[in-house]
Formats: sequence, C-alpha cells, structure tokens
Amino acid sequence: MKKILAKTINVENSFYMARSLQSRDSGVPGLGLVYGPPGLGKTRTFISLTDMIAKEVGSHRRPVFIRALANDTPRSFLKNLVIELGVEPGYYAQDLYSQAETVLKEYPRLIVVDEIDRLISNWKAIETLRDLTDQTGSPIIMIGMGDCERKLARFAHLYYRMKAHILHFKPLTIEGVRNFVDQICEVDLDDSAISIIHEITGGRIGEIIPEILRSERISRTNDITTISLNHLERKVA
Repeated sequence: MKKILAKTINVENSFYMARSLQSRDSGVPGLGLVYGPPGLGKTRTFISLTDMIAKEVGSHRRPVFIRALANDTPRSFLKNLVIELGVEPGYYAQDLYSQAETVLKEYPRLIVVDEIDRLISNWKAIETLRDLTDQTGSPIIMIGMGDCERKLARFAHLYYRMKAHILHFKPLTIEGVRNFVDQICEVDLDDSAISIIHEITGGRIGEIIPEILRSERISRTNDITTISLNHLERKVA
C-alpha cells in the first residue's frame, strides 16, 4: 500500500478549510470544527495537513497538532500547548495562558485540537480556545465525534464564531472508495471487489485499509493481477 494521503472529498475540504482560516480577513472569527464518527480519517488527515504546512512556513510558525486528554483541565491542556509551542511551561494556569498568548501573538500559526469532545464538558477549556484565537489571531480547528456540533451549538456566543467553518466528515460513497483504492492500493481491484469493500466497510477508511492490505496479500500469494469479489469471498490466503 502506498504511503500517501489519498485525496478524498473529506481531505480536499479539510485543506480548503485550513487555507480559508489562515487567509481570513482581520476581524473574521478563527474557529473551525471538523466532526464525524470514528474511522473516517479525521486525525490522519489533519496530521498530514499540519506536516505539509510546516514545510511551507518557518519553524516559528509551525502548526500545532495537539490531542485533548481524557482528564484534561484548562491548566493541563494549556501546559501541553505551551510545550508544543516550544516554551518551558509555567505552573499556574494564568501564567501558562500568558505564555501561549505571547508566542501566538508574535508568531500566529494554525492550531489543531483533536478529541475536542473531551473538553466540551469543561467549558473553561473551550473558552480558553476562543480567547486564544480572538486575542492572537491564530486559527484553531477542533476535531470531534458525530454529536460534537450539536453539543457546541448550545453555546451561541461560541458557535457563531465557527459556523462558517464547519466540516462534517462523511463515509465514502462507492465512487469514493474506488477513488481511494486507486490512489493507494498496489494491485488492481475490479468493480465487484470495490462493491463488496464498500458494503462491508460502510465507506469508513479505517476499515477499508485492512481490506486493501488483504487484497494485496492475496495478489502476492496467489500471483493474481486483478482482485475480484470471488477472491475476497473465498478468503484466499
């Protein structure tokens, strides 16, 4: 399997969102939200995106990808953010916020916060993100699960800041599966194989990838150039 980020519709929309937030006019809110069920490639997409942007900008403006932890408090989250920004963290939450604010005012950069669901119940942490983007101009993209938008929509003062940049990750259609497989699979799959892979995975990338690896293994073991439904159903090799 090729080690590339396939250009799916979700990936293309993610890159558009990031670019739009980075190039927005002064005064335009800088929050974005990406949400959807697990297995659709949200995390991998944004890790790849931040890596790509890092190659385009100087080290001082390197994007930050940070994952909220299950037991995060505003202080612990800020501490991890400050460390990611390359600064020796202080102790008190206010000191940590000031450190993050100082760095981001001098060198604004994209911040991606994965597993944002873990912070929604701790509203002070979410307010901290809002304050950081408002006061530093750094865009912040939050990544969460399927009901994340509904939970955040209850807080109107926050929701209006992100409503122009909300991306719902959806499972791949059968055409999307064909496009995805064609980009990363190192063996040919005919339409019958694509159809069954779409059916059994529901278009979830996290489940499609093992099917691609299995197809490649079948091809190598049995010297088959094109994999069909028959090969996958028989569970050859």
